[in-house]
Amino acid sequence: MDPKTFAFTNPILNGDYPDPAVCRVGADFYLTTSTGHQYPGLTIYHSRNLIDWEFAVNPLTDFSGDVWAPDLVFYKGRFYLYFCADGTNWVIYADDVRGPWSRAIDLKVGHIDPGHYGDADGNRWLFLSGCFVVPLTPDGLAVAGEPRQVLVPRPIPDEWDIEGDYSESPKITERGGWLYMTYADGGTSGPATSHMVVSARARHPLGPWEFSPYFPILRTENKDAHWRSRGHGHLVDDTAGNWWIVYHSYEKGYLCHGRKLLLERVIWTDDGWFHVDEHGNEEGNPVRPAGEGIASPLRLEDDFKSSSCGIWKAWGDRECVRYRTDAGGLVLEGLGKHPGESRPLTMTCGYHSWHADTVVTPENGCEAGLILFYDEGRFNGIGFDGERLTVYRLGHPLTSRRSRADKLYLRMRNHENDVAFYVSEDGKEYKKINFVIDTESQNNNAYGGFRALRPGLFAAKGGQAHFGFFRVTQD
Repeated sequence: MDPKTFAFTNPILNGDYPDPAVCRVGADFYLTTSTGHQYPGLTIYHSRNLIDWEFAVNPLTDFSGDVWAPDLVFYKGRFYLYFCADGTNWVIYADDVRGPWSRAIDLKVGHIDPGHYGDADGNRWLFLSGCFVVPLTPDGLAVAGEPRQVLVPRPIPDEWDIEGDYSESPKITERGGWLYMTYADGGTSGPATSHMVVSARARHPLGPWEFSPYFPILRTENKDAHWRSRGHGHLVDDTAGNWWIVYHSYEKGYLCHGRKLLLERVIWTDDGWFHVDEHGNEEGNPVRPAGEGIASPLRLEDDFKSSSCGIWKAWGDRECVRYRTDAGGLVLEGLGKHPGESRPLTMTCGYHSWHADTVVTPENGCEAGLILFYDEGRFNGIGFDGERLTVYRLGHPLTSRRSRADKLYLRMRNHENDVAFYVSEDGKEYKKINFVIDTESQNNNAYGGFRALRPGLFAAKGGQAHFGFFRVTQD
């Protein structure tokens, strides 16, 4: 099968991009995904064809919290971003997608995974997990009543292996006088067959709602499938009138990468329902969304000539203040007693095989280097403190050896989940440290938290470290 016959190849964003929310404004698409405990939260990406994406803005720079399941909408000339964190739901807004964005406003309403709908007359509602809905004030910045359940989630057959009954992420699409509620169920992780997309429709937000005859809209039907736990879908149309669904999924054998972002074509039937054309991008029937590519697609590298965080994320609360640059590159202060406590700077990467490179100069006893980070207690990496090189596996030292250079070039190579480390004094000749780590099992099903392994940089144990560059290259 000639790959040139394909109009695009899934995933459209390769790495941990869970819980997508997408909207179109004219010819421009904007997307955000969950960021969990990474800071700054809810990066917004821009595209003109749903396939090629670039960084747009980090809108949530003054908020500390575990941020999940957003909804990004453009309503009556303004952007709104609803999200859940810390047991409640929040909203921020901006007149321009690139900011400035407002401070976060607590809506003081429970449930999770908000989805906004506003009609032409200015009436607004917020849909929530469990198929609940609460009215909003006309400005969309406060609730105007109590949540009520407008639809009892459809029962899932007992013969299907699922993680549990977890109806969540109700997103609303308006078309032809109907409102379509697209929600997720079955559990985000767990068995390969757990997650799914379900649809219902009504004429009014309060119902009555009726379920689609296509049940479910999307689901992984067996554990041998390449894409597993497919769910959390969001509908969007393109400028040519075609419809698409963006959703997340784990890739078989690469669960440690997190939930990757996939795209499928949506087909509307004569009676006003829709289903997914899962074969619309195969040989002989290539299709792609209308629109052109963009000039500056996402790149997993940084020469630190800008003080912007860009696509970097720091673990924890408001840690981007550590992202300081000078004439030599990036300067990180050494935090914590070990690399897991250092609030590392990381980015998402979903390549099957890749290598990450940097050059580091530690000062005043700082240990710094490359990290492949899941959370504070589960990480892999290589650190240099000016006297010793240490390789870490799952948060513990694996091997250590002397090295008294002022600076070292470090490389972390990931070949299909097997991770090895290399060191060089000149950036040309590298020596392998032959303690290789199998990272395939380092995923949410083992550790929880809905996180992924993220490559990046760390500095720990006091002092500071200078990094000249960071670059991830696909192998």
